[in-house]
Amino acid sequence: MLVVSSREFRDSQKKYFDLAVKERVVIKRKNEFLELVPRGNNIPENPSPSNDPWFDDPRNIEELERRLKKHESGDKSGDIVLKSKEDIKAFFESL
Repeated sequence: MLVVSSREFRDSQKKYFDLAVKERVVIKRKNEFLELVPRGNNIPENPSPSNDPWFDDPRNIEELERRLKKHESGDKSGDIVLKSKEDIKAFFESL
């Protein structure tokens, strides 16, 4: 993640627009932060009922769709199944 001042952003907008495609770019303006989010060729509607900004990033939506297709196809490779409290505890301890 890259954090730049609003002045620096203003002076080098093209540079930061290009960088935003590859990494998070956050602009600090007074006491607030604004983030540049690449959207490709369209502006999707946020599907979240609470308007969760996680869904504003098209990369997150693409990953969610990929995982849904994997699940719907029955592909269970790489899945972790936790059936008991002990499984859950062991899983978190392994992290």
